[in-house]
Amino acid sequence: MSTVARHKWKPALLFRKAIIFVLGSLLVGFLIIFFEKLLAQYLPRHFSVSLGVGFAVAIGLWAMKMVKHPPFILKRISPWIAGFCAGLGVHLARTWLR
Repeated sequence: MSTVARHKWKPALLFRKAIIFVLGSLLVGFLIIFFEKLLAQYLPRHFSVSLGVGFAVAIGLWAMKMVKHPPFILKRISPWIAGFCAGLGVHLARTWLR
């Protein structure tokens, strides 16, 4: 039996997880906008969006690890590797969808 199955879901725990999810999503969203605008001055838009997403995801996951509430799938993955994969995914999607 997994540890998730043994864990009792209490309203306070669900509320805390929901708040952390919303705050983490807002943080990543604002960081994407900030990095894209910052990098757009020096790079073409295609690359500034990809790098902005990568940096934002890495910093967002790093911040969630500092709070000790990373998403369960990404618990043992470096935030920088996850950010690199997210940025690479955006780059490939933008390239293939042209």
